[in-house]
Amino acid sequence: MEQTENRMEAFLEEKDVQLYSRGDILKGRVVQVLDQVILVDIGYKSEAQLRPSELAPFRQEPVRPGDELEVIITYIDEEEGTIFVSEKQAIYARWIDELERAYRQGEPVMGIIEDVVPGAGYHVNLKGIRAFLPGSHLGPDLPAEIEKLRGREVPFKILELNRRDRNIVVSHREYLKDQERKRLEELFSKLEPGQIVEGVVKSVVDFGLFVDIGGFQGLVHRSEISWKDLPAPPNTYKVGDKVKVKILDVDREKRRISLSIKQTRPDPWQGLAERYPVGSKHKGEVVALTDFGAFVKLEEDVEGLVHVSELSWGFPQHPKEVVKVGDVVEVVVLDVDEPNRRISLSMKRAQPDPWETVEQKYPEGSIVTGRVTKLLDFGAFVELEPGVEALLHISEMSWERIAHPREVVKEGDEVTVKVIKCDGAKRKIRLSLRELQEDPWIKFVENYPIGTVIEGEITELKDFGAFCKITDEIEGLIHVSEISDERIDKPADVLKVGQKVRARIIGINEEKRQVRLSLRRVDEPHPSERKGQPQPAAAAQRGVGAEPPKKPSAVEVGGREAEPAEESGHAGITLRELLQRKGLNSASAAEAAEATEGSEGSSEGK
Repeated sequence: MEQTENRMEAFLEEKDVQLYSRGDILKGRVVQVLDQVILVDIGYKSEAQLRPSELAPFRQEPVRPGDELEVIITYIDEEEGTIFVSEKQAIYARWIDELERAYRQGEPVMGIIEDVVPGAGYHVNLKGIRAFLPGSHLGPDLPAEIEKLRGREVPFKILELNRRDRNIVVSHREYLKDQERKRLEELFSKLEPGQIVEGVVKSVVDFGLFVDIGGFQGLVHRSEISWKDLPAPPNTYKVGDKVKVKILDVDREKRRISLSIKQTRPDPWQGLAERYPVGSKHKGEVVALTDFGAFVKLEEDVEGLVHVSELSWGFPQHPKEVVKVGDVVEVVVLDVDEPNRRISLSMKRAQPDPWETVEQKYPEGSIVTGRVTKLLDFGAFVELEPGVEALLHISEMSWERIAHPREVVKEGDEVTVKVIKCDGAKRKIRLSLRELQEDPWIKFVENYPIGTVIEGEITELKDFGAFCKITDEIEGLIHVSEISDERIDKPADVLKVGQKVRARIIGINEEKRQVRLSLRRVDEPHPSERKGQPQPAAAAQRGVGAEPPKKPSAVEVGGREAEPAEESGHAGITLRELLQRKGLNSASAAEAAEATEGSEGSSEGK
């Protein structure tokens, strides 16, 4: 009898194992809660093991003995007789099909925001399944603070769902867009161009009015507010005003509605070209000023634009420098464009052009006074009279070498200058400030003959040589071949900017105002001294004999050209080539060369 009972028990145990399989969802009761495992009675010969990590992700209360749980069998160890279960996987298996269907059909789902993911977003509870809500997809109608969001049930659209990775991403922002899209589709199906409807002004912007017509805001462009051309909506329109508008266009794809207020009234612009022919003069009232010009009222609802460049023959920065609102002015019609409802006007053309008489007022060689109006890298503009500005090039500001015009003048300065070129047809006048100053080159040639030993400072290093400051106004070039008796690759290997050196003048080109120096054998007697020839007075004061050469060599000073090949054994460099070496492009080099040649054909400088 006992043996029969044992066989029956073994059969039942074997049958018990066969009753369960992996993936079964069933209910169980908590028997014992341990640190590493929770024992659950599911009707098996031994309690199933539930790890704490497999509890539902959004469980509010801790698990206690006696609690009923819905779990899924995840693993059966038949040898040990142990079953492992999971509560969160049971929830996932029960609801994932429904969520996936909503995902594929684009249907919304409800979820509860549970917690924040720092720097990323939020955890959302979708029927017990954890989903991720990116912070950027929260939506404009929800606060960002988790204290105000936690526990709040919100509709979402599922953006991503991956069963294998158990990853779900949701968006409240996209849910709102879907709802708005459905609402607009219904609204747009009812609107047609030509309809006149009543709306409410929702906002006033520089380019027009936004008017709500049944839950969607259409744009009344500023050109459609009035038959006159407006730079901005008039201040008579306020947010909340009721207005009648005509539907001009309905773009269902781009979700845009164009509206018009003016087209509910007759058009006063018809036949305007006959009333205001091009070239005719009229009087009007300045009604508005903008940065780019002034609007002049010719008749009711008809205003023309006087561009800032047409206000006067001068160069005003803003219309308020010439006119003010309320002024009555005389204008000339430049253009009438009835289809686009535009009239271009000019005030300056109703007055004489000052450039017609500049050659008589400012002949070349005359001394004039003007005001500096603008500084640029290449020079300064000087206003001689309203409407007449002349260029004071940087090369004509001083006999000294300057890096920027601000070293000599500043905006607003009154300067006395000499006119060196005046061309009324091209509307160009060039001025010179240095021609009213003593030419330092004449004094230099008298005091520094060839052979003179000077003490100077290295101011700039180039691959072909070094520039040395001789006086405040004059610089000379020490070619790389004249730096040392030994061969050197670059001047920077031997010299540095700011270094004091003793050098001998070995060449002067008075026509090009260029000086050539040498550091080689500075302390040796010059050939003129060895021949016993008398020293010039300036050289005698320095104790060094020198005589001017019959054919002085060219070395750069102002234009900084390299010395001729016959003097140094190196190829010469033209002014244009050297400017290009210094980083100017061909056009800029040509302009700079032309500007230099315009200053009486000489390249002055240090």
